[in-house]
Amino acid sequence: MIPPGKSRLAKRRADTFEALENRELLSAAHSLISHGYDFSRFIPHVASSIQYGQAPGAVQTGLTTLATNESTAAPTTTSTITLGNHNGTETYTTTVTGTGTSSQITVDQNGNPVTAPTVTNTTFGAITNTAVTTEITAIATALNLTAPDASASVTVITPASGPVVYVISLSPAASSSTHHRFTPSTTVSVDDAGDPVGNQTLPLSVFSSAIQTGLTAAAPAGATALSPTSLVTVRTLDGQTTYSATFHATGIVTTVTVNAAGSLTNLPSTSVVTFSTLDSTVQTALQTLAADEGFTGTIDGTQNVTAYDEGNGTIVYSVRVSITVTTDSGATYTYSLTVSVDQNGNPTVPPTPGASFGPFGGPFGGFLAAFFGGGFAGC
Repeated sequence: MIPPGKSRLAKRRADTFEALENRELLSAAHSLISHGYDFSRFIPHVASSIQYGQAPGAVQTGLTTLATNESTAAPTTTSTITLGNHNGTETYTTTVTGTGTSSQITVDQNGNPVTAPTVTNTTFGAITNTAVTTEITAIATALNLTAPDASASVTVITPASGPVVYVISLSPAASSSTHHRFTPSTTVSVDDAGDPVGNQTLPLSVFSSAIQTGLTAAAPAGATALSPTSLVTVRTLDGQTTYSATFHATGIVTTVTVNAAGSLTNLPSTSVVTFSTLDSTVQTALQTLAADEGFTGTIDGTQNVTAYDEGNGTIVYSVRVSITVTTDSGATYTYSLTVSVDQNGNPTVPPTPGASFGPFGGPFGGFLAAFFGGGFAGC
């Protein structure tokens, strides 16, 4: 049985193992365990939910306030909080109920409400922002695509905060291929400042002067200079858009990355550190979260920890621990569980930009996942 106070996740895992055992689907695993094999490697899990009582104080306050505003019952200590980390925002979602109602409420790590972006449709001719229309037309010309006419459909994504994004599909120009009718269209996206966003590869000439200057000025000594047709990779990850160009010198290939202002910036990166090197706040948070999920003992100082630097000021630390559960029949099983916290010790999960857009899913999830997760064709 699961010791009192342990997480419901561990209890669910025990129930799952017992159900499998009752169907005799673990016979091979029984043999491996009897020979001392590490069964945990077959069952990797990620702690993607916590209980309300485990959430940071600001998150608890924010969720309770939203529940009150919805005239529903406030979350209880054991209410399940689903963790998310999408587009640079760590989210905490729970379901609250009222008389005849059921609502999902979501806040960020600071307890602020998180609102789904608004997705609407308009036509190219109805867009009054000339920075947007000029950039889309420039991209169409540079990629030999058909320039949009006034009736062309444009999807407009308006987040609660941050730039508005305009998305349009452009067809190949008739002269670009004798089989252009069978060539897929190219999806182009720009923000309200006229900067390309999403995941695209475009020629240098279509970018703002700030981005062009930032990239060309950072050319390494001896490298071939960029030309107007040099390709620039656009990436929108963790709420940040970057622009990268590649320079070639004798025996050297260098990638330079800037932001929309043309300033040098780093792409998100992953490194491996040891538990002992972490800040005490992070160590304590990981140890506490692991214990809450059923881990017994102390995380060893030499244990490897994955550090994911989102490039937006957030670093997520993830460590894998082994948890042993005992089913009602007395059988004992071990599985691996990955727990994660940010640099402030807030429980979270590693960022997943391609899975869904925050907690919203539904009609927005697939479309926005493609937008922010790599669904765009380039040149």
